[in-house]
Amino acid sequence: MPAKKSTPSRVSTFLEAYAGSGSVTAAAAAAGVHRTSHYLRLKNDAKYRQAVEDVEHHIGQQIEDACVIRAIHGSKRQLFWRGKPMKAKNGHLIYEVEWDTALQLGLLKRFRPALYREHIVQEHTGSINLVERLEAARARLIAIKREEDEKKTS
Repeated sequence: MPAKKSTPSRVSTFLEAYAGSGSVTAAAAAAGVHRTSHYLRLKNDAKYRQAVEDVEHHIGQQIEDACVIRAIHGSKRQLFWRGKPMKAKNGHLIYEVEWDTALQLGLLKRFRPALYREHIVQEHTGSINLVERLEAARARLIAIKREEDEKKTS
């Protein structure tokens, strides 16, 4: 049953659990509070909001580090044949390494942007005389105002 009061120890328990899990629901359960109390406090307490942002930055860095390791070294996947693990002649299990090229490309865009980010060049042809357009718009507004004033006086 969720607790009704938020105490400093519950807040620190929540933040520690959130840092470890990245899940508001799991952190709230660990701290014995309802997850909506987290969102209310986040809205009303600037100090708490900063603490949560720090935790989220830490979580993001952990995820980025894991992605970099996975992009460089790939992911090992055990091979099976007819439902049984495949083994080499020496009895060791056989694995293959999978590479996530989308992950690799995303990280290249982040770490080597000059080479891998999309470079979009947008060119405009023709000319726009801004002063003339603004003067015409002003003249239209004056005419509309004049018409409204005439309607009011008649």
